[in-house]
Amino acid sequence: MSIRVTNIQRMCFDDGPGIRTTVFLKGCSLHCPWCSNPETISGEKQEYHRQGQAERGIYGKDYEAEELLEELLKDRRFWGKEGGITFSGGEALLQAERLEPVWKKLKKEGIHLAVETALFVPEKNVELAEKYMDFFFVDVKILEKQQCREVLGGNVEQYLRNVQILTERNAALHFRVPCAGEYVLNAENKRALTDFFKKYDSFPIEIFGIHNLGSSKYEALGKTVPAFQTAMDEELEQLKAEWSRLGCKVEIIKL
Repeated sequence: MSIRVTNIQRMCFDDGPGIRTTVFLKGCSLHCPWCSNPETISGEKQEYHRQGQAERGIYGKDYEAEELLEELLKDRRFWGKEGGITFSGGEALLQAERLEPVWKKLKKEGIHLAVETALFVPEKNVELAEKYMDFFFVDVKILEKQQCREVLGGNVEQYLRNVQILTERNAALHFRVPCAGEYVLNAENKRALTDFFKKYDSFPIEIFGIHNLGSSKYEALGKTVPAFQTAMDEELEQLKAEWSRLGCKVEIIKL
């Protein structure tokens, strides 16, 4: 089975330890209003056209496992001892079964593997990834049940089961919170987030203000650029202080 990739980005510094190569998988189980990578949401190949430019192309390229492995190992000399490969998306774990042959061979090579995931995937996919991943970035977005379903199209119970799988197996993970004002930081969802972090206070939390850097991609796909509120620096500092009082280790980052 082929693996559908949107992009392979090299020399990345924010996607895990050291210098990394990040593989953006195509297809996502959610539709976050603030998504900065709209080209990764659909699992289908998509044509794009950048207005005012001659540039046209297709988002989405299919790789066989051996082909993707060969492409990734070209970067090995840049990773050093700490770096490696991060699988992102979209939702990387939707293609977990297709990626397993790649993961298995990379682990035999001793390469550090990480994944960025929202965890809205079947439990078997998480269990499979846990066998190979050295590190997980886990998004924490909307945990109030009704809002999660209506805004993201997600099932909170599925998400919580998957978090439990990783924590019970002592997976190395960081939580990441994209601070979209009206969606993530409304009063009801903030209460849900706070209750969640009370339970998982031993895991580091990274919070960040979202941005609209994906606007040109929406336009290239012929889609409406979404409007949303990002958290200001003062709000992020207040959030850091609030969750730090719970005993959490909280860091404000910029992505």
